[in-house]
Amino acid sequence: MNTFLKLGAAFLIIFNIIGCKTNQSFLAENANSALQMHRRVAVLPLKVTFNEEYKSISRGRGQGNWPEQERIAGLDLQKTTFNLLARRAEKKKWGITVQDFLTTNRTLQSENIRFSELKSIDKGKLARLLGVDAVIWGETEMQFSMRNFAGRNGMNTQLQLIDADSGGLLWQNQSFQDISNRMDSPQDLAVRAVQNLIGALPYQAQK
Repeated sequence: MNTFLKLGAAFLIIFNIIGCKTNQSFLAENANSALQMHRRVAVLPLKVTFNEEYKSISRGRGQGNWPEQERIAGLDLQKTTFNLLARRAEKKKWGITVQDFLTTNRTLQSENIRFSELKSIDKGKLARLLGVDAVIWGETEMQFSMRNFAGRNGMNTQLQLIDADSGGLLWQNQSFQDISNRMDSPQDLAVRAVQNLIGALPYQAQK
């Protein structure tokens, strides 16, 4: 079963929180010229984490083996990001091809690169290894606290676009999706955040 869906049961204890989102954007000075050169982009497995209080609540509902659950959730979100990006790139005529996520993962595995190591590895190097012009890398964290119930509880998600040629960060944006109702699952929140972030990518229609 989808890891995000299994974790969603913990949200049934949450009521009457207003949902909203925030964005913190960065765009490199040379981004536009670099983006025009992109023809092929890959999406890396995302890093997914759940804070300790959320884990504690979920343990009482039969959840365990968190590193493996977070790894699988990251692969689930990679697939979602790939699908959303591929559809938007085609619809908006960005002129880029999104490399199939299975191809990306097979290449990483053939190079003995563990998904847990991706955060610390140079993303420009990974892009060149994958044979693409850029990679999208992301992190999402479940932030939940019963002690600060009036505060923000939800998924904080960040995506980055890294150029293969320069190895530099071209674009970065962040979206926080608050829990809006008791049926929201971590997957729902993460997917909504990724949808917002993919929509904010700075690619332009090719003339």
